[in-house]
Amino acid sequence: MKHYPIISVRSLQLFADGGTAGGNGTGQGTGVTAPDAGVQKGRNPLADVKYGVQKEEAPVAEVQTKTTEPKPDRKAQFEKLIKGEYKDLYDERMQSTIRERLRGQKETLERYEALLPSLEILAQKYGVDPTDAKALSQAIEDDDSFFSAEALESGTSVAELRRIRKMERENANYKRQEQERDRQEHATKQYATWMQQAEQAKAIYPQLDLEAEVKNPQFMRLLNAGVDVGSAYLVLHKDEVIPAAMQHVAQQVEDKLSGKIASGGGRPAENGMKPQSGPVVKSDVSTLTKEDRAEINRRVMRGEKISFS
Repeated sequence: MKHYPIISVRSLQLFADGGTAGGNGTGQGTGVTAPDAGVQKGRNPLADVKYGVQKEEAPVAEVQTKTTEPKPDRKAQFEKLIKGEYKDLYDERMQSTIRERLRGQKETLERYEALLPSLEILAQKYGVDPTDAKALSQAIEDDDSFFSAEALESGTSVAELRRIRKMERENANYKRQEQERDRQEHATKQYATWMQQAEQAKAIYPQLDLEAEVKNPQFMRLLNAGVDVGSAYLVLHKDEVIPAAMQHVAQQVEDKLSGKIASGGGRPAENGMKPQSGPVVKSDVSTLTKEDRAEINRRVMRGEKISFS
């Protein structure tokens, strides 16, 4: 009967761990050597390599409960603001608006009062109310004496001349209306352009208030001369804008340097150390070397599961 050497459980464990199957782990015994016996000398250079297809853990989605909040009452908030914290500003704005309207009404009233004596003379001649502009205009238009001398001189009838003059008045009135529409349209487009320029300029000059600046005649002269809003504001406020702009730029530079240093990009690596990169992953069988295959065998013998599919 043949006798086989008895291999203890400890020897099997040593073999699985990369040692030799022997009672004392020195390699003397059965003479069987693990494939990676030489790897155990010093640190394993392949210890940080990951083999096979790595399964990434899916992040746990946070469950957020959406609640429907009631819309705020903007009218109530507005009333609260204009009667509370912003009452003085609102009152100032309203007074300014009223003054502008009264100024226009005053100019109209002054022109009417200057014209009133002439209207009263004409109204007395035609026997109409001087405050009834429509009746007075019709009476003048029906008066042949306004056209008889001119009609006789031009060789046309009074009725024909009256019709010609009426068409001329209508054309002149239509032309004035067209010019006024063009003027208003141009003013609207121009103001929209200024508003856009002001919004862009606020990135540099946050304190810019276009509505307040347009009340300054010097500012308006610059805009009407073709100067953009930002440049016009700088011309009139250079003494306060330039120091603030320099301080803003200095703060931006300081913030960028602080962020760069905090991220490690603003100072050299200490003690010659290089930034550590991520772990090496080898998931393609065709790229495995002899040492890689030996390392995989060692890990599988220790119970690690490695899959390339």
